[in-house]
Amino acid sequence: MMTTVFREKVYRMAKRIPQGKVTTYGHLARALKTSPRAVGNAMAHNPYAPVVPCHRVVAAGGFIGGFAGVWGAGVTIKRKAAMLKREGVVVKRGRVVDFEQVLFIF
Repeated sequence: MMTTVFREKVYRMAKRIPQGKVTTYGHLARALKTSPRAVGNAMAHNPYAPVVPCHRVVAAGGFIGGFAGVWGAGVTIKRKAAMLKREGVVVKRGRVVDFEQVLFIF
């Protein structure tokens, strides 16, 4: 998979999200001075997972959003929730529990 200079910036920033924390597409976008959609697109094409922890990037309000290019449902979302759970982030009904406490802001 080909990557771009922009995507590499997104991946470097995402590597800073600590284990047991999440950030949002919006927070990551603000730190990079871009749009949440651009961040999501980069994450959907992340060739470095799980070294670049795209599973730690969620939608506003704690909805776990998408994973591996799939948004909102299916096996990939269950996998994202399981990865977060292994790191101590609780997900119920597609949302991060205690979202404000585990939110990482750049």
